[in-house]
Amino acid sequence: GTLRTSRSRVVAAWIGTALLLGYLAATTDLGTAWDALRHADLPRILWTLLWAIPATYLVDSIGVTALLRRVGVRVPFGEFLRVKGASYLLNIINYNLGLVLMAAVVKNRSDRGWGSAGSPFLLLNFLDLSVFGMLVIGALSLGQCPFPDPAVRTFLWAAAAGATLAPPFLMALSRIPKDRGWIGRMAGHGILEAFRRLDPAALPLVIGSRTGLVLLYALMNRSFLLAFGTDIPLGKLLVFMPILTLVAFMPISVSGLGSTQVVMRSFYGPFVSPAMAATEAARTAVIDAFSTTTILATVLVRAAIGIACLPWVSKALARGRGEGEGW
Repeated sequence: GTLRTSRSRVVAAWIGTALLLGYLAATTDLGTAWDALRHADLPRILWTLLWAIPATYLVDSIGVTALLRRVGVRVPFGEFLRVKGASYLLNIINYNLGLVLMAAVVKNRSDRGWGSAGSPFLLLNFLDLSVFGMLVIGALSLGQCPFPDPAVRTFLWAAAAGATLAPPFLMALSRIPKDRGWIGRMAGHGILEAFRRLDPAALPLVIGSRTGLVLLYALMNRSFLLAFGTDIPLGKLLVFMPILTLVAFMPISVSGLGSTQVVMRSFYGPFVSPAMAATEAARTAVIDAFSTTTILATVLVRAAIGIACLPWVSKALARGRGEGEGW
């Protein structure tokens, strides 16, 4: 049943991608998009790929390894680096599938159940959510909201505040004694184990680590955009990124192809320089060229990393704790 469900999700993601890309192709000026690619700063794109992909890979792996150790999973950095690399292959379908792979390796290399093995990665998701929330609050405080509607701004403030406070709230919830009825039993579940184990005093440090990673991604995206003549203030980009990340998380397309691109049109289009595009239709084509090129290039580089790491991860899943002390 689980295998059939996974296959169904993969098929649905590919169908969604095909439909969304079909919509993009039908609603863009392909000639203008091709011209935008020809006139893009290709050396800048290549250089961004060469520094940004390894940098985010290493910073992410270092941060997650440190977080795992803080919650009782003593994983060697070299081993986790390969697990993280292999997870890029599943990230192509959906980000959360990559987290499931990492949880599966932790479970297989230790005596933890699924709840306990998955708990650090659930915590990781909420930490990233909190970082996005704080960055949005910072951008909004500096007047960088790209949405003129007051109702939208109010919603962003509320959503960002909720995201920011989610980790400390869940950490407090996880510490409710088990004898406090159903809420105590829920708090004592294995899925919240990492929230209980994380020292509240360490929260600013791990949040800072994830913030550094998100800012690296922001710099990478801004560099890609500049290569296509699109100059977006970093503050506005930090408002756009959480929304685009949420869209990418949705299992309706492969690696955000199509889904995030549709949203990028309205977010990034107004910032295309007049030298690149003089009309709204032309700006849309430029953003389509940017998004298609950079998403595919990033996926290909990460897929190469994943393929290189996959043999070790396959062996780790096969042998479990049979060799060494496990995690």
